[in-house]
Amino acid sequence: MIFLKKLYRKAAVYKKKSGQITLWVALIFLVFTGLYLVLLQSVKKQLQRQHAEQSVEAGLFSLFSEYEPHLLTQYDLFYIDTSFASGTEQPKELCSHLWHFTDQNITGTSKDGIYGLTLLGVNTDQYVRATDGRGAVFYRQAIQIMKEKTGFSLAEDWLLSEALQKDTEEQTERFEKDCAKYEGKVVDYEDEEEELSKEAHSFDGLWKSFTLSHGVPKSCPISEKTIAIERAPSKRELSVGVGSADGTEDQLLQKQWFISYLCEYLTQAEEMLRQPREEGYLDYQLEYIIAGEASDKKNLEQVLQKLLLVREGVNYLYLLAHPEMYQTAEKLAKVLGGLTGGAALFESLKHLILLGWAYGESLVEVRQLLGGYELSVVKGQEDWQVPLSDLLKLIKKLDQYDTPEHRQEGVSYKTYLRMFLSFQPAENLSMRALDVIEGELRQIEGCERIHLDHCIEQLTAQVWMQDLYLERTYGYE
Repeated sequence: MIFLKKLYRKAAVYKKKSGQITLWVALIFLVFTGLYLVLLQSVKKQLQRQHAEQSVEAGLFSLFSEYEPHLLTQYDLFYIDTSFASGTEQPKELCSHLWHFTDQNITGTSKDGIYGLTLLGVNTDQYVRATDGRGAVFYRQAIQIMKEKTGFSLAEDWLLSEALQKDTEEQTERFEKDCAKYEGKVVDYEDEEEELSKEAHSFDGLWKSFTLSHGVPKSCPISEKTIAIERAPSKRELSVGVGSADGTEDQLLQKQWFISYLCEYLTQAEEMLRQPREEGYLDYQLEYIIAGEASDKKNLEQVLQKLLLVREGVNYLYLLAHPEMYQTAEKLAKVLGGLTGGAALFESLKHLILLGWAYGESLVEVRQLLGGYELSVVKGQEDWQVPLSDLLKLIKKLDQYDTPEHRQEGVSYKTYLRMFLSFQPAENLSMRALDVIEGELRQIEGCERIHLDHCIEQLTAQVWMQDLYLERTYGYE
C-alpha cells in the first residue's frame, strides 16, 4: 500500500506540470501563427507587385516589338506607327495591344490571374514623336545609329576624352571655315557693263547663260520628278508630342554625324544620273535637303550653281596667282581694249576675262564631278583643262571635256554636298530628311498613308490592377 500511495502522488504531480507546459506552447503557437499569416500576406503582395511589374515590362517590350518594319529595313530607324498604316492615329488600338500583351503575361496558360492579379485598365500618353522638336528626336536617333555602326558609341564614354572631343570639334570647324572661305571671292564688275565691248559681254554672259543642261553630261538623263511639297512634314501642321530639342543639334560634331547618316541612306545626283529609277520619291534627295525645292530639276540646278560659285572662286584665285595665264588674259584685254578705244576699261576687262575663264573651267569640272571624277585639292598647271582660246566656243564643245585627259584625285561630288549640308541649320537637315523618308515609304504598298508624326519612339503607360497602379515610361534606346 505504501508503494501505491507514492506512485499515486508522483502521478498527480506529473499531470499538473504537463498541463502548464501545453498552455504556454499554445499561446506561443497562436502568436507565431498570426505573425506567419501577416508575413505570408506581405509576401503575397510583394509577389503580386513583382509579377505585375514584370508583366507590364514584358507587355511594353512586346508592344515595342511591333515597330514599323519598312523604317527599320530601309533606314535602320525604330518607331511604332500609332496609326497602324491607316493614316489616322489610333491610341485605343495601341492600348488594346498593350492590354493583350500584359494580360497574357498575367494569366499565363490559365484563365485566372497568377497570384490573384486581375487587369482592370491601361492607358498610354506622353508620346515622343519622330517629328518633335522640329526633327530633333529623329536627329538624335540617326546620330546614335551612325555611332553604333562605326563602333564609336562603345568608346564614347571612356575612350574619347574631353580634350580629344574638343580637338575633333575644332578640326570640324576649321573644315567648315575652309569650305566657306571661297564664297564671295568673285568680284562683281557689272557697274561699268554699259561701257564694255561686245567681246567683254561674251565673257560676262557665260554665267548668265547657265542652264541645267550645261552642267549635266548629255549621256545622263535628268529626273523629271516633282512632289507636293505642301504635304511634306516640313510644311504641314504636325501632331505634337512631348519630345523636344536639347540645344546641341547645331554643334559641329553632332551635325557631321547626322550628315554622315544622310549621305549613307539618301540618294544624290551623281549616282542617280548613272542609274536612274522610274519609281520612288525624288531622286536627288541630298540636293533636296540643300535646296528644298519641289522638283529634282530645281534642286539640282541650285546645287550646281553653288558648286559653280565655289569652283569659280578657286579657279579665279588660281589664275591670279599663275603668272603665265594672268599675262595671257592681260594681252587679250589690251587687244580688246585697243580695238574699242576703251583703254581706261582695261582693268575691268581683264578681270572679266579671268572670271569668264574661271567659270568655263568650273563648268567643265562640275560635269566631271557628276560623271564620278574627282578634283585635286590643290590645283596644278597640269590640272587646268580649258584654254582661253576655246572659251567662247565652250558651250558647243562641252562634251569633249566630260572625260578628263589627266585624272585628278581629291575632292568628289559627295564631298561638296557634305560641305553644303554643313551650312544648313540642323532643323532644315532633319525636317527635309523626314520629308524624303516619309515620301519614300509612301511608295511602298501598304504604307501609302503613313505619317511620320504618328511614329513614336517613347511613351508612358498607366496600368491598373486589383489594388495596384503602375506607371512606366518605355522607349527605344
